[in-house]
Amino acid sequence: MIGKVGLGRYAKGLLNYCYYDKQLTAKQISELGPQDVRGELVYIQNLALQKLPDGRFDINNLSKQFLDNSSKNRRLAKFIWHQSFSFPPGENPGNDKITQIAIEFAKDFGFEDNQMAVFLHTDKANRHFHIAANRINYNGKNTADHFNNYARVGKFCRKMEQELGFQITPEMHLTAEDKQNPRQTTDQALLKLKRAIDGILPNVSTMQQLSTELQKQGVKTFIKRGVTFINTKNGMKVKGSDIGREYSLANLEKRLGEIHVLEKSKSAELSLTRQRKRGLSI
Repeated sequence: MIGKVGLGRYAKGLLNYCYYDKQLTAKQISELGPQDVRGELVYIQNLALQKLPDGRFDINNLSKQFLDNSSKNRRLAKFIWHQSFSFPPGENPGNDKITQIAIEFAKDFGFEDNQMAVFLHTDKANRHFHIAANRINYNGKNTADHFNNYARVGKFCRKMEQELGFQITPEMHLTAEDKQNPRQTTDQALLKLKRAIDGILPNVSTMQQLSTELQKQGVKTFIKRGVTFINTKNGMKVKGSDIGREYSLANLEKRLGEIHVLEKSKSAELSLTRQRKRGLSI
């Protein structure tokens, strides 16, 4: 899951983008119809919805509510927080999971009592959704500090991936300290995990034994239809197949079997060699 943040002062432009994905003039908006709607409104809080005669949501009315509330704090120019979250291809969480993420986001980033609207976009390979939120609450207080938001969003993504069982997304960093070079940091973590697995495999014969040895190195192993590894220090969660094909559950079990057969073969060969030597010495 990848998260991006933007701040602005034009609620109407953002809401039109989320709903229609277009920068629209008043004339263009008047010519739109239901077929032009791109975004599905998944969740709202502290906002009232009105519909147009053709069934579309009235974006003008929504933006007016944002603007009216902003008048309670004129000092905050960029009162609109635009948050987006996208998922890797093939990961398609339903509206219930997206709503859960949005509610958790509101709790973690100071929007619990603020206006917020969530729009889902499904027209690209990467399913993603947008959150349009008001940083000003109903008392006129700015409750959403944007300081260090890249690192905070990265940590939030890691938390949601772990709680909801999503796959790790390499493009986001693992911790605040890694924000200068997130991709390199994640690649290093995956390489370290690969080396740990490769180093343990020759010394074990079952997945349970592999799990036990990885646990000693701070990595939990979960096995269901596939295998997932979780770093207990930073919460990084990755499926075996996402590390590489040879680290899928089926291929790890195959590699364990091959190693076991090879060790048996070596043992038998060594025993035969010893027997031959004893025979020659008689």
